[in-house]
Amino acid sequence: MKLHSIQSIPLKYLQSILKIDPDSPSGLTWLPRKDKRFLFNNNHAGHKKTNAKSGYQTWIAGIMYLGKEYKLRCSRIIFFLHHGYLTKGKCIDHEDNNSLNNKIENLRECTISQNGQNAKLRKNNTSGHKCVHWHKASGKWQVTIRANGKSYNFGLFVNLEDAIKVAIEARKKLHGDFGRDE
Repeated sequence: MKLHSIQSIPLKYLQSILKIDPDSPSGLTWLPRKDKRFLFNNNHAGHKKTNAKSGYQTWIAGIMYLGKEYKLRCSRIIFFLHHGYLTKGKCIDHEDNNSLNNKIENLRECTISQNGQNAKLRKNNTSGHKCVHWHKASGKWQVTIRANGKSYNFGLFVNLEDAIKVAIEARKKLHGDFGRDE
């Protein structure tokens, strides 16, 4: 399934067919409307989509505009409806890292790098802590953090606990509000 750009659909059009609804699983409800081909009666908008490879889940809404169907993330629609803008090149981050929680207070605009900084601990992580991995050649724990397209090395450590402390402090400095320890 290819996702489309919400930038192609005017805000006024989206406001005429959808409303933010905290009681809806996706966070959106269709507005009542009747036209040639559609009849919506306050049904919840969107469906849950799961990536077969990663297991990542999100809410997707199919919207017809000018004869073309757009598949859009509900989180982007909600942010756009609430704030009235979406910055080109930015994405929407779920602050609590739950991609199914589209409450407006959980959504924030960010860069792709910031979105990655808020990611959960990877499944293939062997240390059990973000940004800490085993450096085979030295036989020590290494702290490496990525931010804004650059990789920062914070050294090698004999003790895992020391490496964890350094990683937490470095993430606070480099990742700010988007830093996540678990």
